[in-house]
Amino acid sequence: MNTTSAYEADQIQALSGLRHVRARPLMYLGSAGVGVAGLHHLIWEIVDNSVDEAMAGYGSRIEATLHADGSVSVTDNGRGVPVGKMGDGPHKGRSALEVVLCETNAGGKFDSDSYKVSGGLHGVGASVVTALSSRITADVRRDGHVHRLVLEATRSRNGDVEPGVTIEPIHTIRKCAKGDTGTQIRFWPDLDLFHDEHGVPFDSPQWSMRVIADRFRHKSFVHPGVTFAVVDDREGVKELFEWCSNGGVADLVTEMTADTGLVAPVVSFQGVDGDITVDAAIAWTVEGRDTSIGFANGVATPEGGTHINGFRTAVTESIQKYIGDRNMLKDKEAAPNTRDIFAAALMVASIMLPGPQFAGNSKSKLMNTEATSRTRAIVAPAMSRWLEEHPESAKKIGELAIASMRSRTKSNAEQAAVRALLGKGNKSRNGLPAKLRDCTFKTDRPTELLLVEGESAGGTAIDARDPSFQAILPLRGKPLNSYRESISRVVKSMADLILSMGCGIGDDFELEKFRYDRLVVLADADDDGLHIRALILAFLYSWCPGLVESGRLFYALPPLWTTIHKGERIYLEDDAAMRAWRTENPTHKAHMGRLKGLGEMDAVELRSVMGPNRRIGIVHIEDPAYVARLAERLFGPKSELRRTWYLERSGESLAVGGNI
Repeated sequence: MNTTSAYEADQIQALSGLRHVRARPLMYLGSAGVGVAGLHHLIWEIVDNSVDEAMAGYGSRIEATLHADGSVSVTDNGRGVPVGKMGDGPHKGRSALEVVLCETNAGGKFDSDSYKVSGGLHGVGASVVTALSSRITADVRRDGHVHRLVLEATRSRNGDVEPGVTIEPIHTIRKCAKGDTGTQIRFWPDLDLFHDEHGVPFDSPQWSMRVIADRFRHKSFVHPGVTFAVVDDREGVKELFEWCSNGGVADLVTEMTADTGLVAPVVSFQGVDGDITVDAAIAWTVEGRDTSIGFANGVATPEGGTHINGFRTAVTESIQKYIGDRNMLKDKEAAPNTRDIFAAALMVASIMLPGPQFAGNSKSKLMNTEATSRTRAIVAPAMSRWLEEHPESAKKIGELAIASMRSRTKSNAEQAAVRALLGKGNKSRNGLPAKLRDCTFKTDRPTELLLVEGESAGGTAIDARDPSFQAILPLRGKPLNSYRESISRVVKSMADLILSMGCGIGDDFELEKFRYDRLVVLADADDDGLHIRALILAFLYSWCPGLVESGRLFYALPPLWTTIHKGERIYLEDDAAMRAWRTENPTHKAHMGRLKGLGEMDAVELRSVMGPNRRIGIVHIEDPAYVARLAERLFGPKSELRRTWYLERSGESLAVGGNI
């Protein structure tokens, strides 16, 4: 372990107050929102600080504990956050630990001497957790002592909440061994700020062991040698789960391809070029599809970026050269391109580099130009060498790429048919389908394309919408499972939606041409409605790369029950909400009607789903590797994977007559 680099109070820089974070949490939680995902995002913020310590060479274990009182503690064995007093600047005289936890734009990551590589450079992570918590305790083990700081959110007489108020200033609580260093942050989230998908504040934190376990397992692949652990202590009996990978992302690729046959063994690449480190792996599968997953400094980049471009270029050039050198092509055949070579490939590329530049606050895409050439320089010679050393596997990969190229070449007629089919809409209404009721775009509000289940709901929705920013497109029946379909069948099933979006699909997809700011799915609140919503998501995920990741996909949360109370119509989200409301209003005698579907609602009722008081959820991708595997299991060709997934999640048996 590296123990020479200084990490003291002087390395903490404050570029003030936390009320603005509390007032606008979505600015800091981003697409995670203030639901269950946003609640877990608080854990990720603290964990990522510990990960940065591990990436700097300090610490090898990160452990999260779920406590019975709803709090979460994150403990690492890094150097320990500095506790000394700031020597200068606006926070001179304050403990560095207090500044880190209470001030945005404060931390040790602006100084490359403290953290040459880190996942976050904005200095807001720990302070955001403080702002959105009712209480924080920080225990730091440094210099043979354990130092403690306690912060709380206090409420003034006028009701204003001030987060991060010091209740116990930094003080020493006990001695510890000289070599025992690290930090433990324990926080109690303020449940007034977080709510369920219906907007109801949580009664207790909805921590999910599955969500945390999936996150930690994938982090263990990206940070080989670091142990990630979670302890569930909520029921009084501690359960410990641990993950540690020595093989890096190659282990992740192996896990993700475990459900399908491999054309060749997993190929892994590790290398260093100057101050940049690359860990990558790729596998070609029998029934695969092009899947690229990227990480930059441990942060998932679902929209790819320059490191992904460098990897794909290097692999493409190496395989093209291998095919050409062995005369594997027929006369006048063009070499397979990147699309052909990666058609059945699953790849993961993780890069560590100083000064990462991301597209937007979401960090969804790496932009550093040097990442392309550096990744290519590491991967290209290693890929060429592997092809030479594994002739049997190399031949299979080359033949797979050639077969994909020939299939693509033969599909010119199919592509022409697709263009003709889409072209039918271009002969009238400026290329838009007849069933689309477009908006006028005469508003400053974000424009929306509302996908409505059924013709009847579509007709009523036209009367219920605000035409200045809401467009309506009725769906015809249940969409095709387009995850592994041909483009011609996909277009026949989804032509109206494709034309309405205006941004193409597949290789022709261009996100910047999307005609609206949002796509909102309005499906019934029943199993069929959920299935339709899932199939639309599968289409967008498979054929519109980057749209889901961009945060533009939403879904409505239609109510199930309605009644008249004191002359006012009210709506209740589900059976539980209806029962709770009846308990609170025991003398209510009016009829409680069940809304069976959007098509049976009148315009007034539909405004509860479409109007200003509606409840909608956003679809976001927190863990690209998990989503890629989940999509294959739920929408891929193997039904047994779906059955296994169901059994894992439900704990139920599908046994009939004793046989499964």
